[in-house]
Amino acid sequence: MYLKIAFLSIMIFVLQHVIRIIYWMGYHLHYYQHYPGSCYQVEGIEFGSWDIHTLLDGTTFITSGVCMSLLSQSFHAHYKNTNAVGSVYLMSLNQTIPTVTRLEIISQSEDFKVETFRPHGISVWPDYLSGQHLIYVVNHPLKEANRVEKFRFDPAQQSLYHLKTYTSSKLRLVYDVQALGEDSFYATNILYEQKVRFFMVLELFSLMPWSSVVLYREDIGFKEVLTGLTSVTGIVMSKCGNFIYVVMSLSCEIRVYSHQKDDSLILQQSYPLFTHPDNAVIDPVSGDLFIGSHPIAYQFLNHIDNPGRHKAASQVLHVRLMEGNITTVTELLYDDGDLISGSTAAVVYSKKLLVGSAFDKLVICDVSVPI
Repeated sequence: MYLKIAFLSIMIFVLQHVIRIIYWMGYHLHYYQHYPGSCYQVEGIEFGSWDIHTLLDGTTFITSGVCMSLLSQSFHAHYKNTNAVGSVYLMSLNQTIPTVTRLEIISQSEDFKVETFRPHGISVWPDYLSGQHLIYVVNHPLKEANRVEKFRFDPAQQSLYHLKTYTSSKLRLVYDVQALGEDSFYATNILYEQKVRFFMVLELFSLMPWSSVVLYREDIGFKEVLTGLTSVTGIVMSKCGNFIYVVMSLSCEIRVYSHQKDDSLILQQSYPLFTHPDNAVIDPVSGDLFIGSHPIAYQFLNHIDNPGRHKAASQVLHVRLMEGNITTVTELLYDDGDLISGSTAAVVYSKKLLVGSAFDKLVICDVSVPI
């Protein structure tokens, strides 16, 4: 009798989880395309523009050419066949027609090799006086541990000088980074497992709360500041520095944390987004958030399995803030994948919407709607 009850309970639990995953995949969803104005694809970036960081003067840094061990053999074959390379691009959104420049990367360190650079999340600690900003970038060198790279940007030479590599057992499958100063940052771990793809996928689809946010400071080293989260992707700091926004993709929400003086984080607000957010970018002027999202999950999963064969819908959310808290969310753009497939990050500057993608193009739209 007790065995039957136990078996039935397990089956009910498995069934409800399977139904939850099917619903989460979004097979039932349909959206209608809309844009804030005329849009076009930016020439010069062919294989992704995953993350974006825009400064107050319109200077924008963009990562391209990400590749992770979690991804399938068909993806790795596509990556190789397209001759994709890891790069960081520069753009000025003050230009009438912004163009991109691929930054030369200079390194004399044995810890960093340009040929194995696979950049993902990016964050900038600006120095407006000299223009030599500090750039922190998540790196996924294949068959090596995930890490965070630190560069100094030379505006005269249009180059990045590699300064330091940060590695730790606490940096697992790293997704994004948020700079806090000269030698400090937060980094997000989307998964705990980092080596075996089968266990990565199992952890992902079982929705295990094993994601975390890690703090690095030179005086204390690496320290976990948030644990027990589900599929943490993006992390970004408010314009004033008093709040940290943590994006959780599979649980379809964003959380607001109060940023303490010792860099600990206190939960202030959880806000449902009803879509799968990827990365959040701070509007350097207004302080609002813009989020690149995946509204139909199964399309994005097919897209990351084989980007050359499958398209994925793209969505941009405008998140308005008041005293750090989220007040309203507006869908600024939706595209079915023809213009841009698999949107991951976005920002508005000078009435231009810049939208990045996982493995597709970079797109600019005029913003002719109220914002």
